[in-house]
Amino acid sequence: MNKYKQNLKSTIILSFVLIILSFSLASAKIIRFTHAPRLNFEINNTYDDNIFLYSPDYIADFKNQIRSYRFPISTYDDFITNLYFSLVFPLHSGLYKSSLNLYYKQYLYAVNGEKSYQIISANMNQSVAKQISLEAAYLFLPRYLIRYYQDPIASSTHFIGCTFAEHLFTFGLSYKLQNIQIKPYGRFEIDRYKENFSFYNGHAIRYGMDLNWSIGSLANLNLGVDRKQNSAKGPLPDISYDDNAVSVQILTRVLNLDKLYFNLGADYTKRFYTTENSASIDPFHRDRIDTKFSFAGGLEYRFSKNLRLNLEYNREIRKVSSPNLSNIDDIKNYNNNKLTLGLRFNLSKLTGGD
Repeated sequence: MNKYKQNLKSTIILSFVLIILSFSLASAKIIRFTHAPRLNFEINNTYDDNIFLYSPDYIADFKNQIRSYRFPISTYDDFITNLYFSLVFPLHSGLYKSSLNLYYKQYLYAVNGEKSYQIISANMNQSVAKQISLEAAYLFLPRYLIRYYQDPIASSTHFIGCTFAEHLFTFGLSYKLQNIQIKPYGRFEIDRYKENFSFYNGHAIRYGMDLNWSIGSLANLNLGVDRKQNSAKGPLPDISYDDNAVSVQILTRVLNLDKLYFNLGADYTKRFYTTENSASIDPFHRDRIDTKFSFAGGLEYRFSKNLRLNLEYNREIRKVSSPNLSNIDDIKNYNNNKLTLGLRFNLSKLTGGD
């Protein structure tokens, strides 16, 4: 426990130092806006067939009302409205450009209102050379409901919502080489769970790199790698783990149509739980491995620079294995499908901003 607190304290201090340093660089000698702020707005409507990420066996139990106390929910699927706002302030700081970017996302669930949540974030970009820029960012997730679990301090038939709040700090570098942009980054994540689930509290160190390759007017290719090392408070259960993730996405025009674009993407994540607890006291996490794969494909129609319509399908699959629980796949495996229809407005264009 003392080691956990010491590591957490030192990592928080280091993260704040990096954030403050980057913001100081970005704000130095800022004297005026170079252009009017840019405002973007998106609205997306999504059908999600498994909002709590239940296994097929759990969904069957819900439908048949088997031990129904495990499911204090209205439905396991739902329609979600996502509202997204971004406000970009171009700034002047001597020879090099900088910008302050503010973001707000709201996810509204039509039936299961307890799942609704919001995300608030901000970042500062500061160019330090013709092809190099620095970025410091902060993201805050005030409350997110994962699902309902058995209350660890009450009877076995009492299930309550497991919620957490998240703080995410990012410090990154962007280097542009002709039509390729390389972005290495480091992140520090803090998760704080509802009191009854405080043993899940933890912090994570993340690092990785994104690569964007613009192939003329034909296509845009994005590649990403991410490593996450999560340290949980525990001691029982102990959800400490290491994540390794890779992603790829491509956006290209459909044939010779100037306004219709096709996007295709995939993500692969392998998670290794690292608890030192024995299998006899923590069988759900000792030697457990989670493999997650997601696939997305969609179309985007660009009416103009100000208005875009998109249609996207996303499928995510998780497979869980453990030498200690032969039936863990019946509990932890899941399939999730989402279908999204959305509109994006560039309001600054409509109002005459740059």
